[in-house]
Amino acid sequence: MIAMRATSLRLALRLHRFEAAAFAIVIFGLAVAAFIVAGWLDDTGYGRLCADPTGTASVPPACEAIGARFFDLQNGLARPIAGLLVALSLVAAVLIGIAVIAREIERGTTRLAWSLAPSRLRWYVSRVLPLLVALVVITFIAGIATDRLAAASQPGTDPANSFDGFGERGGLVAARSVFIFAIAVLVGAWLGRTLPALIVAAIVAGVGLGGGEDVHGRIIRSEAVVVPESQVHMGDRWVDQKFQLPDGRLVGWDVMEQLDPPKPDVEWIPRYPMVTMIVPGTRYRFVEAREAGALLGGSILALGLGALVVMRRRPD
Repeated sequence: MIAMRATSLRLALRLHRFEAAAFAIVIFGLAVAAFIVAGWLDDTGYGRLCADPTGTASVPPACEAIGARFFDLQNGLARPIAGLLVALSLVAAVLIGIAVIAREIERGTTRLAWSLAPSRLRWYVSRVLPLLVALVVITFIAGIATDRLAAASQPGTDPANSFDGFGERGGLVAARSVFIFAIAVLVGAWLGRTLPALIVAAIVAGVGLGGGEDVHGRIIRSEAVVVPESQVHMGDRWVDQKFQLPDGRLVGWDVMEQLDPPKPDVEWIPRYPMVTMIVPGTRYRFVEAREAGALLGGSILALGLGALVVMRRRPD
């Protein structure tokens, strides 16, 4: 039994070795490049000598040349590499996910496989699990690399306590890729044709991620706290700016102009103080884990529905 399962796992990897190997090689190469570029950014000395989050320290004359080198690396290499790592992780998820089931149905190999397999569910797991594990490893490496680039590109900011680049670095790169993979597997099992499934899966995954981001964004906004402008730190998630009335109410510019109308030809200085609504950067890990948990739940649901489709589908 163990030998049969090992054979099934090897077969699943062999059937899709080109896609898995190609994406693994490219993403690993980009990850290595990301760490090299991050080292170059650190070596400029910009964060140690020139970066001043408080804006109160004196800037050495050499910082002009150091800053030019730093921002050239940041814009010319760091951002493109980070963008490619995220994009390739998502593309790998949809292409590999579509190929897992849809390709075999399209080629007709499932007729024989399902007639010989003692359980379609076991067959499904043996096809999906190896590629899912491979995808998690590949995309997690991409997430680590983008986190390293973020740390080097934003001196003075702790990526573990910063919302900068939220969703495009760290564990969320892998979590979103797994969600897209699960959607692609489900759509591929349902349609049984690679090209139509690719189009539908891309649309469904895009809508799912976009809708999830909108809902989670609303939740995050509801968790914002009110602080004076002077207490906003690098890495905090900016939500809004309001005026705070003496009774504690928060109002926007339109209401403020009604309460304290500006006078012609006179510089308008609002009567009440302006405050900023933020989500502190210290909550980043919690928010990241919450979104990853939601994506994991959606992935499990999609993969479970994919298994149900396979078990009830008639051989083509």
